[in-house]
Amino acid sequence: MDSIVLSKKEFNDLRNLVYSTSGINLHEGKLELLKSKIAKRMRLTKKSLKDYLRYLNTDEKEVIEFIDTVTTNHSFFFRENKSIEYIINQFNNHPQKDKKEFKIWCAACSTGDEPYSVAVQLKNLGLSFSIMATDISHTVLDTAARGIYKTEKLKKVPLPILHRFFQKGTGKYTGYIKVKKDITRHIMFKKFNLIKDPAPQMNFDAVLCRNVMIYFDAQTSEKVINKLYQTIVPKGFFAIGNAESLMNLTHNYKSIKKIPSLYIK
Repeated sequence: MDSIVLSKKEFNDLRNLVYSTSGINLHEGKLELLKSKIAKRMRLTKKSLKDYLRYLNTDEKEVIEFIDTVTTNHSFFFRENKSIEYIINQFNNHPQKDKKEFKIWCAACSTGDEPYSVAVQLKNLGLSFSIMATDISHTVLDTAARGIYKTEKLKKVPLPILHRFFQKGTGKYTGYIKVKKDITRHIMFKKFNLIKDPAPQMNFDAVLCRNVMIYFDAQTSEKVINKLYQTIVPKGFFAIGNAESLMNLTHNYKSIKKIPSLYIK
């Protein structure tokens, strides 16, 4: 890593490439992080710095792999669950709940902890639902589709739900838990780029886009939240991360009192 020296032009070119591909804004304070991640990818691709930077500029798949190493996929089940509880409670009180299939989009699903957390709570109430779970990274989507997690990631899951919807691993899977098929069949995982891909032609009762805007600047955040707005039904919900805010952004969402990270269309 010490041997990596990025010129100002190389750093700016790399920064612009990541920004144009993913909307992630890498400031100069990220230089050392970038160098360590480049070193990692150089080792894996067996390329020199010059060759690797050239490779990045010609292979979008590698750009996504690189971005995946720069962002932290820190997630666990029932993370920041207050807003999800509120949404599910509203669904459960819906006058047409027995006839309706609730549609949810987890727009930055990472390793799948979030969509599965939503799914088990909906299933536990006997509600009909489908979830589209998307991410820019095929690596995290592969993990999500497998549905196998270390037990420690599920510490916050209530025991009755844990016993009902998860299978405890044995043998080489000791210390792991697998999501049961009764849950996985409700979720479709697919790749989606929040910056580049057009909004899906679907109407969602709730869209979750949590803990991804922390990587965006205001301009990109505004573009993303307004793209997502198009896909939400009237009176549908929009959730962001607890550390995020829509303040100083132009949008038509209405905030929900006492839950700062939750909005309604």
